[in-house]
Amino acid sequence: MAGLAGLLAGDAEITAGLVRTLEHLRARQGSEGQIASNVEHRDGYPARASFGSLVPRLDAPLWYVIGIALAARAGAIDPAPFRESVKRTVHLLDALEYNGRHLLYVPVGGDWADEYIYEGYVLHEQVLRAWALRLASETWSVPAWAEKASAIEGAVRISYWPPEAAQRGYPLASFTPARVFEMFDLATCSLLALSGVAPPLGDAALDFTGMRFLSQGTLPPAFDPVIGEGDPDWPALSRYHLHGFRNRPHEYHNGGVWMIWLGWLGLSLAQAGRVDDLAQLRSLVSARVSSQAYDFEEYFHGRTGAALGVRRMAYSATGIVFLQRALDPATLALFAR
Repeated sequence: MAGLAGLLAGDAEITAGLVRTLEHLRARQGSEGQIASNVEHRDGYPARASFGSLVPRLDAPLWYVIGIALAARAGAIDPAPFRESVKRTVHLLDALEYNGRHLLYVPVGGDWADEYIYEGYVLHEQVLRAWALRLASETWSVPAWAEKASAIEGAVRISYWPPEAAQRGYPLASFTPARVFEMFDLATCSLLALSGVAPPLGDAALDFTGMRFLSQGTLPPAFDPVIGEGDPDWPALSRYHLHGFRNRPHEYHNGGVWMIWLGWLGLSLAQAGRVDDLAQLRSLVSARVSSQAYDFEEYFHGRTGAALGVRRMAYSATGIVFLQRALDPATLALFAR
């Protein structure tokens, strides 16, 4: 994502970093087509690729394909040397789908929200996969990938927009054979609208975001509503963490406000021509940042607005670049459907 921000900012050094990152991931691709979520370098030892800690990280291969395709669209890379690598990644995702129903089943912690408790047919991965395949089809002229993207889009329209979701105004976040996850998922709704996967759902999600949050002078959190101590999901949420519990109410994934996803929301609003909502979003972010000594922390507290988490995060800076560049002609062209 930071590399894409470099493309939008016209920064040659960051763009070169994007190219190097994509080459690095390609060189360490797993034997079955996996793409690393992290690569560790230690003095005197070979680089160690991680494809997920407790569970597979299924968003990593999807962002890999999206990054290559958008870098190629911007003229930053020659896509030809990446074709076979992408082909292997697409084959891996088809194998993980397994049952031919066009949706990926994601374990708890299998995407960016790795300490949140949704699981199953998580919409986030379906949107990224359809978008990645559509971009890949355009990049390498493979009609079968576009056809698969359309099939995934059809499954999304049917599976994530039941009558109760239409009444709420935003799609389901996920479902399993045993339960439905009905929370609002800002990251996914923003990417859904930007990518053009299932446009009616993306348009409705932007309507909801504008009415529920922006028009009320509130920045949308990563997930809403917040899970409190009396909620049925609290015991599972409080037990599930990697480096100490961080999901207190209105913090981290549990109602925290993430600059990176505000940036993607800004891009989706610009692409949809919703300039008034974008102006309001920019104003709210500017007020939040200027009210404190902001040092690019991971997220803001959803209620107090305090900047929390790890400092000097590249993806927080990326969100700001996305907001700043959202209406630039080069940005609109890069993310054109």
